[in-house]
Amino acid sequence: MTFIAARGFASCLAIAGVLLAPAAYADPAANYPDRPVKLALPFPPGGSADTITRAMAERLQAQLNQPFLIENRPGAAGNVATRYVAKAPADGYNLLVGVTGALVINPNLYKLDYDPAKDFVGISMVARAPVAVVADPQAGIHSIKDLIERAKAQPGALTYATNGVGTSHHLAAELFRQATGLDMRNVPYKGTPEALQDIIGGRVPIGFMDLTASIPLVNSGKLKALATTGTRRSPALPDVPTVAEAGVPGFSADTWVGIFAPKGTPQPIVDKLSAEIRTALALPELRARAQTQGLEVAGSTPGELHRFVQEETVKWKKVVAEAGIKLQ
Repeated sequence: MTFIAARGFASCLAIAGVLLAPAAYADPAANYPDRPVKLALPFPPGGSADTITRAMAERLQAQLNQPFLIENRPGAAGNVATRYVAKAPADGYNLLVGVTGALVINPNLYKLDYDPAKDFVGISMVARAPVAVVADPQAGIHSIKDLIERAKAQPGALTYATNGVGTSHHLAAELFRQATGLDMRNVPYKGTPEALQDIIGGRVPIGFMDLTASIPLVNSGKLKALATTGTRRSPALPDVPTVAEAGVPGFSADTWVGIFAPKGTPQPIVDKLSAEIRTALALPELRARAQTQGLEVAGSTPGELHRFVQEETVKWKKVVAEAGIKLQ
């Protein structure tokens, strides 16, 4: 009797364990988020990445009933914010607003104590934007054809402005130089505003610049837009050709913004966030707001973002190597 009773008791425990198992292994996304979510952004407030991320965060807050807080952490070409999230808990409450330079260019230029290729999981693309190739209207360069002819006629003499060595805009210029075989010299600035002012002032004839910052200057006639570097024309400047259309077939060099989490973040949370971000980005008012800044809203699945980042990593590693770019 004692043995039978013991067996019966053990059976009850086993059944109870089976019944309780779903609670023990509950979907981690079921109640996510139950507190504020932080998004570390590697730029100061006010730029295009900051603006589109804040607009998206507002929608996520409405959809998920929790604050999505933007934490601006500029510094070290994006490495400050990127490292912060790489070392953060993988719980879905510390996210990275990842950008081209910090994730796929910087590993080729800096000694990092984290690996962007291994320490993050992609959640969703947010937006893409081409680089604007612009000129001083008085420089006599009115098209990409003019630029190429001027550079070929004066090898090594033509200078172009960028917002710093090793930035995505500098790399777009290097890709252009490699694709055309031109000998041009980079004039790096500490930031976009300074570079744009020197182009307008005639101190540098052309520049590879941030599209959002260039749009009002192009529309006012202070700058001449020669081309944009995307695969299709920017809706913000529909009359401006792409570099490929203007005579460099196959050329493309987008900058982009995506949302990433530390590696190890539960997949159900990643999938839930990705779906919610895509829902937010599909709203017509958000897409229209982005287009005025030259941004193309582009949500994606985690798998699509992972494959895209892999392709970008290969592409820009080759450009850095061929250009021989070294940071002082």
